[in-house]
Amino acid sequence: MNLTKKSSYGLIAALELARHSQASPQSATAIAEQYSLPVSFIEKILHELRHAGIIRSKQGRAGGYYLARSPEQISVRDVLEALGESLDLVGCLNSESHCDLTDCCPTQSAWRHIDTRFKGLLDSLSLQSLLHSDAGFGKSS
Repeated sequence: MNLTKKSSYGLIAALELARHSQASPQSATAIAEQYSLPVSFIEKILHELRHAGIIRSKQGRAGGYYLARSPEQISVRDVLEALGESLDLVGCLNSESHCDLTDCCPTQSAWRHIDTRFKGLLDSLSLQSLLHSDAGFGKSS
């Protein structure tokens, strides 16, 4: 697993939409400017999140993006997978990869157990829980 700028920016965008979930839709430009991120990259990320059903968009003067479900119902894993991130901790857990040690590897079951717990953690972290954590998410600038 190697998280990219895309996943990091995607989580920032999703958290911004969660923070404003009771307000009006947010534009890609507003999100990008708040964090000094490239607007075109944020637009692409928001398009992918919309295509995956995580967010919706509204056209017009008061348009922008908003969450398709409540922040409590969207997990970090949902966001990362919507952006096409591989969440496998090691390559051998991916069914498409091949490892010469697959049949005799003494650590494969340990990695599978760790991977399952890690993905469970990502499932348990909702956007809402991140907004209210001590991590500083959701604070107004």
